Amino acid sequence: MSALESCPLVIFIAYTVPQDAEPRGYSQWLRDVDMPFFNAIPGTGHYANWRVGETLAGDVQPWDYFDFQGVKSEDDLERVWFSPELDEFRKGWLKLWGYGGTGGAEAPPVLRHAYLMRRVGDATPKLDTTLTLSAGTGAVPGAPGDVRWQVEGILHKHFGGASDKPWLTPVADGNPLGFDWVSARYGNRTDIAPDAGFACRASLIAAPDRTV
Repeated sequence: MSALESCPLVIFIAYTVPQDAEPRGYSQWLRDVDMPFFNAIPGTGHYANWRVGETLAGDVQPWDYFDFQGVKSEDDLERVWFSPELDEFRKGWLKLWGYGGTGGAEAPPVLRHAYLMRRVGDATPKLDTTLTLSAGTGAVPGAPGDVRWQVEGILHKHFGGASDKPWLTPVADGNPLGFDWVSARYGNRTDIAPDAGFACRASLIAAPDRTV
């Protein structure tokens, strides 16, 4: 299993769940079912689940969970995104947990897309149970951040349905996430990247075992 920092491309999935999801065992389900399933998809290098805690800068976002799905190579992106097994799994997730915690209302665009990010600069493989997530607009900052990514594409969640819409579009055509870059700083610290429009503390829910 690859470290997230060694994956050239990372899919950032930001979402929320209904209020009764955690009482129904959502985090344990992520550990037992979701995380192992995603890491077994051919072409996935690293997949982990995180939960947002304290907001350190900017406005509270309409998502309070996020997943990192690193792909092993650029050639793996399309087959990972369109994995038939993954498509069925997505449909099952919707049945179990709803979509967006919106109480039946249509989920906002930020939750209806995923975000393709490219690593910027070198990064030393790390993993901790906490991290500071920073995000902003403009150029990717030089520091701080154990790993930094440029948001370069918007992945459209067709969930396997026939569609004549592109599955991947450039951020110049619209970016519901609202940020041009994301960085992560591991450990129990609150280093916020310069010019971050948003920053939060996040706690690890589930990740593949690996040597740090």
